[in-house]
Amino acid sequence: MLCYSRFWVSIGALTLAACQTTKTNSTPPSVQVPCWLNKPVSSQHIGFIGTAAPFSAIKDGSIIASRQRAVSHYTQYYGLPSAHEKIKQLPATQNRFTLNNGQVLYFSEPYITSDTLYTYVSNRPIINSNQCETVSCNFSLCEPKWLCSGENNHVIGASYYTAFAHQQLPMTATNAKALAGYLAQASVNMQERYIESFSEQQHTSQFFRQGEVIGNEYHQPLLMTQSCHYGSTLFAAYQTNQSINKQITQQTWRDIQQYQGRSVVMGNFGEDGTIAPDNLISSAIRYAIHDALVEIAKNKGVTVSASSTLLNQNGRYYLSDAQFDIQQTVSGQLLDLQINYKAGFPIVYVWLLESES
Repeated sequence: MLCYSRFWVSIGALTLAACQTTKTNSTPPSVQVPCWLNKPVSSQHIGFIGTAAPFSAIKDGSIIASRQRAVSHYTQYYGLPSAHEKIKQLPATQNRFTLNNGQVLYFSEPYITSDTLYTYVSNRPIINSNQCETVSCNFSLCEPKWLCSGENNHVIGASYYTAFAHQQLPMTATNAKALAGYLAQASVNMQERYIESFSEQQHTSQFFRQGEVIGNEYHQPLLMTQSCHYGSTLFAAYQTNQSINKQITQQTWRDIQQYQGRSVVMGNFGEDGTIAPDNLISSAIRYAIHDALVEIAKNKGVTVSASSTLLNQNGRYYLSDAQFDIQQTVSGQLLDLQINYKAGFPIVYVWLLESES
């Protein structure tokens, strides 16, 4: 008889919101949208998207608000002064705007759905007639490729429906920034305990994990490059502006354990039926990253204490108890993300590359 039980307690420093775990149809009907909505950054354009509710009590208020948010992303990313007040004075019919440093920005025509108004701002003129199909995420096929390509300076943000629909896209940035903080540097303070007992009748194995993984606050701006939908959940790829000493080349990360002398580790959450306390898929991704960071920390070093007991109690009886104390500061790079569903709940796998020392 084999008995196995597993207990995992992980205390996080951040709470991510707006992304529930309920499984929905992962391939919604395709819709034609402006190409910049799926891919705001391309070889021709670097741009940012601003959102607003489609209705406003103020004349052109939604267009003004979405433009302000788009330009705010632009100025924050490039470290420029705010242009918030100047945009208020810009007529809605004028699609060209000059920053205080003389740089000219161009606005798209607004793209409006039943619940959100989108505006795109770029440093080059925008062809509003360019239309593309909405992009669906397919994790089993790694499509789009950025879901599991391990691109440099790359982190993924996810968000389910938000209380106000126009906040779903900004929420992906909030969640991506939280994950970027863990990946940039995390303090792992964890205890793991393995207990095994053997007798003629049974073998029992138990695993306990208790402690915390604390990530730093991430203050650097992020650049959203691409997005895709998985049912009602929006996934977006974000690029950090951190410098990378050594570029990585695309690999099949799931099949290797080392790359250029650095560990490639897998973390998971939900495989044993565990559900995130807040029932958010963004939290499930965070816990999977926690799990991978713990594995990186264990590779750097652990303190081990172990004991074993052999008793003669109506036959043979053996008890083994080992405890691992892990206290390390680690960082990693997100390489790959896989989400499966079992009984309606997500199982999240992530692959991280250990950062260079």
